[in-house]
Amino acid sequence: MDNETCIWFCHSLAKAYSTAVRLYEGNECLYYYSVSHIDPDPLKADLRTILSCSEEAGIITTELCQFYGFLTLSGGRKIILGPTRIIQEDGRNTALLLAVLGIREEEKEDYLRLLRSAPIISADRFAWLLASLMTLLEGKVFPVERVWLQIRPESSSKAVISDYTRRNLDEADDADERETVAQSYAWEQLVLSYVENGETERLRELFSAPPNIRAGRMAHDGLRQMKNMGICTATGVSRAAIKGGVAPQLAFSMSDLYIQKLELMHSVFTAERLIQEMILDFSEQVEKLHHPKGEAGRFYMLCTRYVGDHLYGTIRASEMAEALGYTRSYLCTRFREEAGITLKEFIHKEKTAEAKRLLQFTDQDLGTIAAMLDYSSQSHFQTVFRKVTGETPMAFRRRTRPEP
Repeated sequence: MDNETCIWFCHSLAKAYSTAVRLYEGNECLYYYSVSHIDPDPLKADLRTILSCSEEAGIITTELCQFYGFLTLSGGRKIILGPTRIIQEDGRNTALLLAVLGIREEEKEDYLRLLRSAPIISADRFAWLLASLMTLLEGKVFPVERVWLQIRPESSSKAVISDYTRRNLDEADDADERETVAQSYAWEQLVLSYVENGETERLRELFSAPPNIRAGRMAHDGLRQMKNMGICTATGVSRAAIKGGVAPQLAFSMSDLYIQKLELMHSVFTAERLIQEMILDFSEQVEKLHHPKGEAGRFYMLCTRYVGDHLYGTIRASEMAEALGYTRSYLCTRFREEAGITLKEFIHKEKTAEAKRLLQFTDQDLGTIAAMLDYSSQSHFQTVFRKVTGETPMAFRRRTRPEP
């Protein structure tokens, strides 16, 4: 398998199992993708153990009872999956991991929340997954017994069986529950912001690998619970779409139709799919109001997608033009004609929209957000933000975040 195909294979695995996947060649990381955007990569603490292992496929257990799985390919390459969710947390080992990764004090809770929302995959299921993947890659049966399993001596062997995972779920403490609820609220607000701005592709990306979230109990029956969630969602996204410019009459009509259709569903799966379809539909209605159609729409879409993919870096018109196959002059002139604003103004608008999400949904300080979005300084970031929104970043944060 060539590297390009291997990278696509890794990306697909990450999407399918909602976990991070990497491709290593020797000590060099050729590709890393995490659906939860965990940065820095938590693998750092256990990387040497995996890279030095000569087994074809295996699972290692971390000090926090997480699992990493790996596959050894030709040419010294390794595909590494994980981590799974923390299922045996203690203060000392948690602090040690965060220290190794260089996580700052103010970022620790957010980072741990991401680790705790990783998928729960018991070692036996993980082993079967790796055996299946090796069978596929080698074109011959790879027995699950050949998957090497490393269990730390100080870890209980019960940590590798399915019952352990279920028991940990059942006995999750109140703090973990509160964190999950907080993450659910943040995820809900993020979805609504995407609908309001007509960012349909970002919603599809979000739905392809959603985080660990939980809604409040609204019914004892699973199907009724999903339908009630759908009704609440319809209310939220219809109002977000109205904020985005959709006519209230159209938004409320769409909401009523989706609720009626939702009541006809006979399974949790079909109800859940309909809810996602509804959210995307509302977002597309907003998107249509702001994005031109036809060939002009294709040009605009290419430009906005490029900007969206490079929000966390420097966006230069010359590099963008080269990537899209235009001259710099043509790109800037045509974009202004179609969008009604200059490319620079559009970039500031999109970076500001991303900054608003970071201000509302994370505890990152202004300097960190400015650096993440590649502003030359915190002062420059504040100047651009105020010019676009009419208020300072901190004023926006205070206005949009609920009181603790």
